[in-house]
Amino acid sequence: MEHTDGTIVRGVVKWFDLAKGFGFVIAEGVTQDILLHVNVVRKTGRMTVVAGDGVTIKLGTTAKGLQAVELVSVDDPHAESPQPEVGVVDPEAELLPARLKWFDKGKGYGFVNVFGSEEDVFVHVDVLRAAGLLGSQVGEAMCVVLTRGAKGASALSLYPWDAAFIWKQSREDAES
Repeated sequence: MEHTDGTIVRGVVKWFDLAKGFGFVIAEGVTQDILLHVNVVRKTGRMTVVAGDGVTIKLGTTAKGLQAVELVSVDDPHAESPQPEVGVVDPEAELLPARLKWFDKGKGYGFVNVFGSEEDVFVHVDVLRAAGLLGSQVGEAMCVVLTRGAKGASALSLYPWDAAFIWKQSREDAES
């Protein structure tokens, strides 16, 4: 099947390296990898995509081959369940103050540290994205709800630092 400028195809992100500023998409019926540049991703308001994300892209051709000229949509296969509305915390949740230790957008994960603990808490890009915190900087304060598994603690959800005040008020309201 011939793919011309403007053809829209569905594919999967093969890999994406934010530091390099690009990655590649593989699509059924397309014989070559499709270049996906970070500028195309950022036009959608996203900072990055990760390997395994399903994408719909509009193709363009260059002397070097096919490239995505528009990122139409991203389906996140890693998302488990819908996250709560950004900044709205379940009053029953155990909300802990934390700071972003480090995060690699290209790899799609990083770690936070809960105040008063030296334990690293795993955080996946989807958790940051769902919280609206994908642009967070190292050292930035936030709130975390933990879950524990065989490999240790991981962030079930994150909230902006301001959410702690709303959460505290909702807990007080629930107790009265």
